Amino acid sequence: MRPLTAAADDALALAADLAAVLLAAGLTPHLAVEVLARSAPAPVATRLEAVLAAAERDRLADALDAEAARSTGLAPFLAILAASERTGAAAGPALGRLAASTRARVRRRAMARARTVPVRLLFPLVFLVLPAFLVLTVAPVVLAAVSR
Repeated sequence: MRPLTAAADDALALAADLAAVLLAAGLTPHLAVEVLARSAPAPVATRLEAVLAAAERDRLADALDAEAARSTGLAPFLAILAASERTGAAAGPALGRLAASTRARVRRRAMARARTVPVRLLFPLVFLVLPAFLVLTVAPVVLAAVSR
């Protein structure tokens, strides 16, 4: 499975939380998908609009499964909605766990990038800041000593 970008991961986590709230409020999975297609973040909403278009010709669960095969990054989210549509099982807890694990993945990715900051700051420090420090502090002393 291809990893999602941080923005797509954030969109997935938000969509999973929204879906959990919608389903907990009593909406059917079909109505929840309709609301999410209008109000979810763009990466998820465009996929759900395609699902709704396919659901006009076929069952919603089959349309969700077909879209999950095309959008591997959203496959867990779509699979939970499809299972809820087929069986009527509560999808809220599973969607909550999906949102939490997606946010944890985003957090781990951000921490990994933060660990690279000292290495990336090494070049400007060594080649820009230290020479400027030497020119501003040592050069006047050396020039004053040479001129006497």
